[in-house]
Amino acid sequence: MSRLRSQALACCSALAIIGGAAPAFAQESVAPEASAPDEIIVSGIRSSLRSAASIKRNADSIVDVISSEDLGKFPDTNVAESLQRIPGVAIDRSNGEGRFVTVRGFGPAFNTVLVNGRTFASDNQGREFSFDLLAAELISGAEVYKSSQARLQDGGIGATLNVKTPRPLDLNGFKAVVSAKGQYERNSDKVTPQAFGLISNTFADGTFGVLASVSYQKRDAQTRYTQNRGYIPGTTVGPAANPLFTNVFAPRNQDVGQDDQSRERIGVTGTAQYRPSDALTFTVDGLYNQFNVDSRVQALGSWFEPSSYTAAAIDSNRTITSLTTNGNADLIQTSNNRFVKTYAFGGNVEWKPNSQLTVKADVSWSRAKDSAGGRNYFTVIGIPSRYSFKQATGNGFPSTVDYSADLANAALGRSHIALRQGNTEAERVLEYKLDTEWKSDGGTLDAVRFGLINTNRSKNSQSIATDPNTLCLYCGYNEGASASLLSPLTLNSPRGSGSVPSNILTYDADAYFKFLESPAQAAARDTARGLAPGTTAALLRATNGFAASVQPNSFAVSEKVFAGYVEADFKGNLGALPWVVNLGARYVHTELIASGRQLALTDLLSVPNDPTIYQAVFANGGAPVATAKRASYDYFLPNINVKVNLSDKVIARFSASRTLTRPQIRDLAPRTNFDVTRPASLDASGGNPDLKPYTSNNFDLSFEWYPTSTTTLSVAAYYKSIDDFIVQTRSAEQFAIANASGLPVGGGITGPNTATFNVRRPRNAENASVRGIELNVVHTFDYLPSPLDGLGASVNATFVDSSAAFDVTSTTTSFALEGLGNSYNITGFYEKNGFAARVAYNRRGRFLEYLVTPGQGGDPVFRRPFDQVDVRVSYDITKFAQVFAEGTNVTNSRNITTGRFDNQVLDYVDTGARYAAGVRLNF
Repeated sequence: MSRLRSQALACCSALAIIGGAAPAFAQESVAPEASAPDEIIVSGIRSSLRSAASIKRNADSIVDVISSEDLGKFPDTNVAESLQRIPGVAIDRSNGEGRFVTVRGFGPAFNTVLVNGRTFASDNQGREFSFDLLAAELISGAEVYKSSQARLQDGGIGATLNVKTPRPLDLNGFKAVVSAKGQYERNSDKVTPQAFGLISNTFADGTFGVLASVSYQKRDAQTRYTQNRGYIPGTTVGPAANPLFTNVFAPRNQDVGQDDQSRERIGVTGTAQYRPSDALTFTVDGLYNQFNVDSRVQALGSWFEPSSYTAAAIDSNRTITSLTTNGNADLIQTSNNRFVKTYAFGGNVEWKPNSQLTVKADVSWSRAKDSAGGRNYFTVIGIPSRYSFKQATGNGFPSTVDYSADLANAALGRSHIALRQGNTEAERVLEYKLDTEWKSDGGTLDAVRFGLINTNRSKNSQSIATDPNTLCLYCGYNEGASASLLSPLTLNSPRGSGSVPSNILTYDADAYFKFLESPAQAAARDTARGLAPGTTAALLRATNGFAASVQPNSFAVSEKVFAGYVEADFKGNLGALPWVVNLGARYVHTELIASGRQLALTDLLSVPNDPTIYQAVFANGGAPVATAKRASYDYFLPNINVKVNLSDKVIARFSASRTLTRPQIRDLAPRTNFDVTRPASLDASGGNPDLKPYTSNNFDLSFEWYPTSTTTLSVAAYYKSIDDFIVQTRSAEQFAIANASGLPVGGGITGPNTATFNVRRPRNAENASVRGIELNVVHTFDYLPSPLDGLGASVNATFVDSSAAFDVTSTTTSFALEGLGNSYNITGFYEKNGFAARVAYNRRGRFLEYLVTPGQGGDPVFRRPFDQVDVRVSYDITKFAQVFAEGTNVTNSRNITTGRFDNQVLDYVDTGARYAAGVRLNF
């Protein structure tokens, strides 16, 4: 804890001086489904600050809230990007947009996300919620519950987040908002439109209300990158008879490319409410979202097979810093498509038979589906060449240089790997809830709540790809690729120091598939490999060519959760000190069925003229066998929240609770996948349906000081002790092979008829503790002379530490917490006489992103510190019209990941800056 203490003390004085006020922050402890009209109708920054301070002071638990200053006007362009301004919250980005949220060092899988208090279907293979699906304009607010309450849905060790959409009866009358803007992308040099509209009204003396909103967003974005699939630890480089080095960290490859994406998002919400009397309210609402990402990646790839090195150099960490090798320069065409549709419907009845009793019944259904299965691709045409690699220096990217071949000569192209691929992820959630609350008319017992919930989740993940026996049919660069397929390309490399070729060749992936399936190319393969005429054509017919079909690593999980809770609020005075205690418990029963399909490996065959890869052969003609497994578990989750008013301006809080997070759905799949079949690395992965949830004992202590209505200073400390941590461990597993190719013993071939794979599986294996400190200051400078009295600022910092830290000096570390890192936020603003300006700075410190490289290296992945600056300026032309300009990532910060050591640069991602200008009408 000493490191945390020193970091916190170093920032305390700066926080106190700078002060801060986030224009969209508030804190409260209302139930997730409760409406909060003040969050919807605030019209300015200072109004939001006063409301936030009031809500925070009266809260019974630790709940951060972010809301729009007005409908359709979030302080950031993305909900996740606004959430990161809250202490303890950090985000992960996709193509420059916030997508996943990490809270107090716990990644997206550890956070429960609700929409209007309801469980919401996910389009991901796991439980993560993609915040980039929903346009910020559709949302009226979002709550982050950091301490647990019995009435909250379980599942979030990190936090429970509730995203809210507006309600017409809360708006009370006619309301209309229209906004439009044009957005400029620096990397693609393109401008695209975005628009939003909302209309709401109430009728019949305010007893009936209808609201509808629609959002349209388009981006033509370009991401420029370099990528390395990992550093292989403990390897030998150079010829086997005379190696250059042994026991070194060797880079697997280097790709440099550009991902051109057309991103289109359409969102629609609708809500109807009827309140025939003060005792009864009916609400029906729906949400639809369509998010399409059409991606085309064009890249130059260079593979560094350890045995093919002709020269190399290493540093003191035994990391390869430069090398020269013989191989092939790969012209890569691939994609990162997403085709997501999300639907959600719900109905709610709230009944108040008297002033003391409230009963709420809610039913909801949601469905999310990403239809990208078989609609992505990965193809390679190679050019035989010698080339060199040099590691990155400073904040630059690695270099690939000195290619001996002319990379713009279309006559040199050789056919290689080709496959269609992608996952179709579909999830449905059906949920029933009953919540009751009884309020006393005085005394120590203030309120009692009781509730029941049943959540039914069904996840189906289909891997749809080219048959494994076909995707490598042309591997080995043995046959020529028609020069007519290839055309010149000037590749846009990322900005920064580093050197890579820019004049290369490109081609159309669909045309390449047709070429490989043509009779002429099939005959060329027969000739080049000495096969009987018609052999390749027969293979193509047997596997339906390169068409995509459902693969064995598909799986489905059905999960049913039954829970009940009871909680009570107590209040009183300890001498002159008022206190409030929230005490509750939740009991949870979970049932699941995990099903999948399993391939049986029978052989590994050598590939002519390509010593870098084996051809896998599977039994039963490659047809898998279905498997299924049932499991269930029960947990009791108590909690207590205590609040004491030490004075009229100082509040102390304490919270203790037990929470759980269920295993990732993809980890439950009963299957084994053979991921990599290369001489240097035989890798496989599998699931485990017997996994138990993570459980955590949590403790929070905070102090808050409110010297003025728009000034808040707070410090919070937390401690979490997590049991049954699920660890992705690798261990050697042997598989019998026929060895028809007579592969010699060595590497992954450990016997005449045995191949040993490094198999990664999840297991409940470890315990860990996490501790952290959050510092937060909110302040406006109203006391300064005009015009400086329009200034304000918000500053917060979060410092986290864990007992499970990664030791970079160890090559046997099997457990460390991913996503754990410090974060810092500074937001300065000015608002006066219709003019408003905001500058927001966010920094996320270095953290472990993956314990094991999700590629061929097997070593860890760290993400370097990332800084981003966003700005917004607006001016109210009239009472109803505003013009504005925005800038996102205006300093063009790059996301960089590294291996075990900081000079092992893996990913270098340049998404560029974005700028927008538009107009907003509010009636």
